[in-house]
Amino acid sequence: MAFTVQDFEDLLRLLDQHPQWREALRRRLLTEEFLESPKVLRDLSDRVQKIELLMGDLIETVKGLAESVAALAEAQRRHYEEFVAHRAEADRRFAELAEAQRRHSEELAALRAETDRRLAEVREEVAAARAEADRRFAELAEAQRRTEEQLQKLSESHQRLSESTVRMQEALQDLGEFREHTKEILDRFGQVIGPMIEERMIQALREWVAEQGGTLLGPVFSVTLDGVGEVDGVAQIRLQDGREVWVLVSAKTKVWPRSIREFVNEVLKSPTAVAMLQAEGIQDPVMPIVFGLTLDRRSMKAAQTSRVGLLISAQGMLVSPVLWSLKDREPIEGESDTSS
Repeated sequence: MAFTVQDFEDLLRLLDQHPQWREALRRRLLTEEFLESPKVLRDLSDRVQKIELLMGDLIETVKGLAESVAALAEAQRRHYEEFVAHRAEADRRFAELAEAQRRHSEELAALRAETDRRLAEVREEVAAARAEADRRFAELAEAQRRTEEQLQKLSESHQRLSESTVRMQEALQDLGEFREHTKEILDRFGQVIGPMIEERMIQALREWVAEQGGTLLGPVFSVTLDGVGEVDGVAQIRLQDGREVWVLVSAKTKVWPRSIREFVNEVLKSPTAVAMLQAEGIQDPVMPIVFGLTLDRRSMKAAQTSRVGLLISAQGMLVSPVLWSLKDREPIEGESDTSS
């Protein structure tokens, strides 16, 4: 049979009329744990009161902690501001260091590039030097080989030379004897040809002086210059204009350019020879002349350059002489040739 709403309302009315039934119904309907709920609630209330006490203490503690946190936050703020300032300074310094590092990196890169370039050049130079050294060593080795061959040949040649030297010494001995014999012949020839050439020189000099309208003031003689040589003809003459000069003549069989240079250097420009001539009473001015029976074609140019007269037998004065100063050992400036 179904339990309706009317039945439930009748049950509630009966319970109101009989309170003792409510306890029995409660025990029937509720569990043991639910029935003990009031006690549990009282215990829970006690615990809540204790918690409230503890919460009060906790609130006080939290307030203290809040104050500490506030102080800590202030300190943290100040530290943060200091940190920000330090960080800004650090960032600035790091920026400077970064810039310096950048410059150093660029300088290092440039230095490395320059170093690499120079190393490349040095390597090239070393390679070239090595190649040159190898080439020279090869040349030296070849030269050494040729030298050894030449030394071998030289040794053989030296042996032959030694043999030739013995023969040469024998030949030189024969040549010495021949030279002595030749010298005797030349001495005899000189004794014959020398006076003949000087005789021709004196004759040609007299003719030339007469042609110039001059006069010989004394004999033509020779002057020996000890250790130097000899002046084959020395004479004092008076020129057409009245001046008196000394004539110095070097006589040769054939006149060569070197004959003229030797006369100038060994007599006219030699302090020793000049002193000897002056000791013989020969004074400035003098007229140097080279005489010969014949001449080499170049002798005329040499005489003109040296500014001495060139007198050739049977041809006359080919290069007119100029006046020299024995004291100065050079031609007298401003003097032209003495020909009329």
